[in-house]
Amino acid sequence: MTSVSLPLLIISAILLAVRHGSEVNAFIQTTTSISHLKFSGDKYLIKNANNHEAINKRRQPTALPMVTKSGGRLIASIEQFDREVLKNEEISEDPPLDPNLPVLVLFSAPWCGPCRLTNPVVKEIMKQYQNKIEVVEISTDDLPEVASDAGVLSIPTIQLYYEGKVLDTIVGCVAKNVLAKSVDKVLEDLGMLEEQV
Repeated sequence: MTSVSLPLLIISAILLAVRHGSEVNAFIQTTTSISHLKFSGDKYLIKNANNHEAINKRRQPTALPMVTKSGGRLIASIEQFDREVLKNEEISEDPPLDPNLPVLVLFSAPWCGPCRLTNPVVKEIMKQYQNKIEVVEISTDDLPEVASDAGVLSIPTIQLYYEGKVLDTIVGCVAKNVLAKSVDKVLEDLGMLEEQV
């Protein structure tokens, strides 16, 4: 049986800690040797007890799909959230969301069962209110700071924004008619709801 000098679980925990590019030094005591890991920027240095070094580049994250399972556009960074939902910046690399429309934001996570049930509801609402609202989705696993700043305590949470302000919040898995009433109320309050005959 071979001994593993750096347990995979510990390395995974350290990699999570440096996900945002911060510098971390870790000394790991194993049964066979002392190892040193140093993460800085996009490189990491590994030293084992024999003082052998290996410098490697961290893998860059792969490109995420632009459209989510809910049909909404994926918000992949804090800057993108600020720009497209809070309307703090004018410049956008991606085709911009219509600044004159409210934005429905779905906060979810891939492992969340109720979120998976909410996806088709949001997709139907997106189709029903096409050209009346924009729909985006945020993974709370990828952007916990955005969720925290938005006051999201549990998922799924749906928030409706207009001009950077939250107009309505719905927590939990909801039926289509409940979400539609919320969207109608926001559109009515903004004077954007067309009278149905």
